[in-house]
Amino acid sequence: MPKRQVRYYFGRLNIIAQREDKSGLVTDGIQPHGITTHRGLSWGFFEVKTIQTPVGDFIHGFLVKYKPRTEEEVAIPETHEIDDRTIENRIRAKARFFIHISSHIIAYRSFGREISRAVFANRFTELLESNLGNFFVEAEILPIDEERQIREAIRSLQKILRVRVYLHPSNPTNRDLWRKVDQRLRDLELASYREDYESEPASSGLMLARDEELNSKIAMAEDGYGTVYISGELGGERRTISTRDAPIIALAPPDDQSPEAVLQRLTETITKILERFTR
Repeated sequence: MPKRQVRYYFGRLNIIAQREDKSGLVTDGIQPHGITTHRGLSWGFFEVKTIQTPVGDFIHGFLVKYKPRTEEEVAIPETHEIDDRTIENRIRAKARFFIHISSHIIAYRSFGREISRAVFANRFTELLESNLGNFFVEAEILPIDEERQIREAIRSLQKILRVRVYLHPSNPTNRDLWRKVDQRLRDLELASYREDYESEPASSGLMLARDEELNSKIAMAEDGYGTVYISGELGGERRTISTRDAPIIALAPPDDQSPEAVLQRLTETITKILERFTR
C-alpha cells in the first residue's frame, strides 16, 4: 500500500525593508523566540533549523498554533471520578515549511481549517515582522504559479473587461522576461506598485495579447513578485481569475518523516522554479 503523502504549496516570501540584505532578515525573522497572539491563541516558530543541500541552504520549521491554557475533563481511575485539569500549551495545529534562503522561495503545508493557505501567510508574516521588531519591515507571501497558466486561462475568456496589477520589486534576482519592469520599479525606489486597466464599455475588451509590457507584469506576478486579477466574460457570465488561484503544488511525506526526507522530495520542484531565472 502506497505511503500517505501531503500537499505542499510554493510561494515567494517578499520582504519590504530599508535594507539590501533581505536574506539576513529572513534568517533573523524566522527564529524560535517570538510568540504572537491572535484571538486568544498563540503562534510561534518551532523546531527551526538550517539544512544544507546542493541547491542551497534552507530554513526548516513549523508554524505552530496552540492554546496557552485549556480546561479538559479527565477520568481518575483510582476514584472513578471525573475532574477538570488544566492543560498548558496544547497544540491545535502545526504547518511545516521550508525556505530557500537565497531566493526566498517557500514551500509550506496547510492544516485544514485550522491553518489554511491564507491563515498561514498572514500568521507567518505577522510573526516574522514581530521577530524583527516591526521596525520598517513588511512581509508578504505570494504564490508562485505554473508558467503561463494564468495566461492560458486569460485566453479562455471571450472578453477581458478589467486587469488589476500589484507588484513588488524583486529580491534578490530578476529574469529577462520582466527585467525592464523590475528595473523601473527599482529606479523609482518603489516598495510596491499598482495599476488598473478597464475597457471601454462599448469595446470588444482589452487586447492583452498585444501588450508586451503588461504580459511581462503578469509573468512577474506568476514568479511570486505580485498579484494580477483579470475580470472578463465567459459564456455570458463575469469571471475573475488571479495569480493567487493556482500555486505550484508538490506531494511529499507527512510530518512523521525527517525534514531532510521531506525536503528531498520537494527539491525537484524548487529546482524547476529556480531554473526559470536562468532563461
